[in-house]
Amino acid sequence: MKKFLVHFLVMLLVLTSFAVAPAFSDDTDAVSAATAWTEEPTQTPAPAKPTAPATPAKSGTTTVSVPAGTGVYVVVSGDTLAKIAAKHNTTLDQLLALNPQIQNKNLIYVGQKVAVAAGTTTSTGSTSPAAGSTAPATSGAKVSEGMGYKVAFRNGPGADESGVPVYSFNIAMARATFDSQGRIIDVFIDGYEVATPNYDGASMPHFSGWPDKEGYNIAEHETGKITGVSVNTKESAAAEVNAWVTKRQRGDSYHMNPANEWYKQMDFYQNFFKGKTVAELEAWFAKYTTTAGRPIKADTTNADDLAKYNKLTAAEKADLADVVSGATMSLRDSHGDFLGAVAEAYKNSHEIIIK
Repeated sequence: MKKFLVHFLVMLLVLTSFAVAPAFSDDTDAVSAATAWTEEPTQTPAPAKPTAPATPAKSGTTTVSVPAGTGVYVVVSGDTLAKIAAKHNTTLDQLLALNPQIQNKNLIYVGQKVAVAAGTTTSTGSTSPAAGSTAPATSGAKVSEGMGYKVAFRNGPGADESGVPVYSFNIAMARATFDSQGRIIDVFIDGYEVATPNYDGASMPHFSGWPDKEGYNIAEHETGKITGVSVNTKESAAAEVNAWVTKRQRGDSYHMNPANEWYKQMDFYQNFFKGKTVAELEAWFAKYTTTAGRPIKADTTNADDLAKYNKLTAAEKADLADVVSGATMSLRDSHGDFLGAVAEAYKNSHEIIIK
């Protein structure tokens, strides 16, 4: 089983370069929308014609009045509202009261104007930070765009009731745009995780084996009981692969955390990434996460994580608490190296001009 999955990964890399490369979306992608298996002569696909970058939509500007006796602070990379409040000797609640235009205390972006303490106004685009807006690019601004992915094979998770191992692989994918300083302007992250059919996750995509090759144990999703062994045909292999869905497409059926599912946490991380460079992200996650790559919680009982947490300043702990309130899952573990995918997107980026 290990051997055919390794061979399958090689094939999937080729598929990914074509099926995923143009762009990611919440719609069914090119792989999962493929038609049923048919036998066709091998031919070299014609290269895709380059398309001009889309012109960003113009947004209106809403002016928000700021009470007399206040001033304006411009958000920089690494800021959170809690840190801004601490810098200006006020509380988070008081800061939010001065800024009714901020709808989500966990989502601010580089270049945003925040009222802090001399009567003036702040302006925000018609799209809120929660929807992923960033400071508008100036005419002719140079930015770069790239896509990256990281592939990993996993011995697991675990084994079925008869002791037969479960195997899986994952592909973490990221598409991002960066400014001239390498700071993230926008990023979209998704991924595939595919397991052998003896894994009992109902929404987990499966691969049972190559056509006309030995089968593998099949688990019943509700009970985890083994119900038989797969019979692998061309039709069954096509049906399985064509039914694969990404982690985002699995939506609420993922069942990772019913209160805060995978796609919701990734949406939070995507907004958190904006305004930061890849190096800054790596430094942040090295400083603020557990050995498993999860943001450290204040109530952790792990000695190593607690020692790491206790080294943080009050402002840094407030910064971390903001992140934990929106996401707690790992971005680099056996389920996928999503930080690595963003780094690859930067490596693969090419310059484009926004006119």
